[in-house]
Amino acid sequence: MEATTLGSYASELRFTSSAPACSKVNYYVDGTPYFNVLVNGNTGADTIWGQKQISRTNITEITCQVCKQVAMTPVPVEKKPENTELKPTLFDGQWAGAGNNSFGSAQRWTLSFATTAAGKAAITGTMEGNFPTVPISASGTVSGSTLSWLDQQTTCSAKLLTDVSLAFECHGQGSVQMVMRRQ
Repeated sequence: MEATTLGSYASELRFTSSAPACSKVNYYVDGTPYFNVLVNGNTGADTIWGQKQISRTNITEITCQVCKQVAMTPVPVEKKPENTELKPTLFDGQWAGAGNNSFGSAQRWTLSFATTAAGKAAITGTMEGNFPTVPISASGTVSGSTLSWLDQQTTCSAKLLTDVSLAFECHGQGSVQMVMRRQ
């Protein structure tokens, strides 16, 4: 294979239009069409490349068009009706976890969270262990990535770790802490 380097030449063209703003300049360089739109006033520049030196004699058929001025009218913004549909939170769904409470007793918690209003959630589920199953039913408050509630004399919270895990803890007549997983 043999390669021959052909010369490469560049030329910077400068344009000035008599129109105060926005002109389109059309021109040909050695028969190849080019154009330049002057958008920031009436002057502009363009760099072109060729295989031979470029001079004013290589540039032909120069024309200038003034761009159509379009009135800028603001588009009216329609007020969208408020979406009354309740958006679920990342907590919504069923979660389960197991761990020992502060007395050393093993517990298994299964909880379901459901959004009831903006920033509010219903909590239902069960706590199981070496005692009769305890039903859970409470209303909670969502603040950022934490859902907290009071169930009888126990304060509980669930803090999202990922979209499939949360740190759960309850404190009352004892305490329990565990990581719960989305079911």
